[in-house]
Amino acid sequence: MQNTGTLVILSAFSGLLGALLTQLMTGLFSYVNDRRKQQFELQKQYRGKRAEIGESFYFMHGELMSMIKKNIAYWKNRQDYRSEVTLQFLKLEIDRLDGYQSRLQTENWKYNLVGIYYHIPYDFADMLDDNKTSHELYLKVLDLSEVIRRTLPQEREDIYGNYLVVLNELIQHYEKVYLRMTENMEAVKTQLLQDFKSN
Repeated sequence: MQNTGTLVILSAFSGLLGALLTQLMTGLFSYVNDRRKQQFELQKQYRGKRAEIGESFYFMHGELMSMIKKNIAYWKNRQDYRSEVTLQFLKLEIDRLDGYQSRLQTENWKYNLVGIYYHIPYDFADMLDDNKTSHELYLKVLDLSEVIRRTLPQEREDIYGNYLVVLNELIQHYEKVYLRMTENMEAVKTQLLQDFKSN
């Protein structure tokens, strides 16, 4: 009789232990599965945001590079003698491009987030430094242009030589910036393609 009671108690205890173990395992598997789903969802959101930022950057950078190319062409045209009408037309074109660039940057705030989601070789600190240099060279060109305009024709030759030197510096600077921006385009494109392949 006592063996039967012990057997009943052991059976009940092992049934209870089995039920507890099943509940524990079910809870553990449910927790692990929920965490996995949550991590998957976060990774999915991150990849989506990263793709959105990368595509926005790629578009904006391409537009800015196009503008730099047009600036380079404009300044190269300034090296050769042009009529005032031609120079005025080119200046209006550059002003129009500058307006478009301002609108682009206002409307495409995502462009500035690229450093959070991508490794780019030409970072914003470098861009700001180069922008400062561009501004300084641009002002020198404008100042020398004004001096040439106000100087008597027979006295312009020396000033015009200095003007061409500064103008060439500006053009070379823009060409360097263009090449650095090309590196960024390639870096983002490569990283975007890797993301798409890994999905």
